[in-house]
Amino acid sequence: MPPVRFSGHINEWKNFKVSEITEIYDNLRIPIAASEREYGKTPYYGANGIQDYVNGYTHDGEFVLIAEDGANDLINYPVNYVRGKIWVNNHAHVLSGRSNVLNNSFLAVRIKAMNISKFLVGGGRAKLNGNILKDISLQIPSIDEQTKIGNFFKQLDESIELQEKKVERLKQVKKSFLQKMFV
Repeated sequence: MPPVRFSGHINEWKNFKVSEITEIYDNLRIPIAASEREYGKTPYYGANGIQDYVNGYTHDGEFVLIAEDGANDLINYPVNYVRGKIWVNNHAHVLSGRSNVLNNSFLAVRIKAMNISKFLVGGGRAKLNGNILKDISLQIPSIDEQTKIGNFFKQLDESIELQEKKVERLKQVKKSFLQKMFV
């Protein structure tokens, strides 16, 4: 049980295996070689997030994507909370919390907070095997508390993203002034 909690939440957190509280939609993933992709508006996800934008989709809904293999960072393991139509290749696991049991925003931050490296197998290219993923034990609170936690971190992530966009715009302004002042 974590030392910091939202007020009014006193119930114990319970342990569950990932397979007990999620639906896994890996069977719907379809990889497409870059040369065969038809450009569109649908995000095409791989192990490390959006790889491209394509026409069509493999999944439609709310999901948590977890790198299966090819992760670019084994410490801050790639985990993405996504909503809507997406196309997922075979390098990311696709999970969704079971209704009224597991909030997807909470699932994403819960897994991001874990040390996934101890669950990885393989040599040069570490892999989070599907059967190992299903067997991972997660401690979770009530659905109400999960929702509050998930929303809290989602709001923080959105604020961070806004600030990063502002920084990027300022860098472009700086670059423009440097080019104009030092021709």
